[in-house]
Amino acid sequence: MNDKLDLMFSDMNDMVEHVMGIVGKTFTVGKFTGLGWLDFHYVCSTYDGMYPRISLKKQSNGVHLYVMSPDDGLLAEYEDVFGKSGIGKGCIRIKTLTPERMAGLREIVEKVKAMHEGE
Repeated sequence: MNDKLDLMFSDMNDMVEHVMGIVGKTFTVGKFTGLGWLDFHYVCSTYDGMYPRISLKKQSNGVHLYVMSPDDGLLAEYEDVFGKSGIGKGCIRIKTLTPERMAGLREIVEKVKAMHEGE
């Protein structure tokens, strides 16, 4: 990976750890390996096990933040910050990390944490 992606991943990881108050745990589901927070028991047609509500993964072209939230519209609220092409149903793809985008990521992590505290 290049230095820019390493720094971006590090900055995003530091922010999530600060908001969550804990260090992320490495996890693997199928071919996906990343850092995760707020594990819960997730069941679908292809998976039954512990899964993080928030996870980070460094890709070859950016860093992705994944969010498992019952609020399907949560990420769409931030389309103006990340751009329509940068947001999926449960993923934000970051190629350039600006202060505005970091603030948006922080808000999302804070909202997900608040939704699931005490689980």
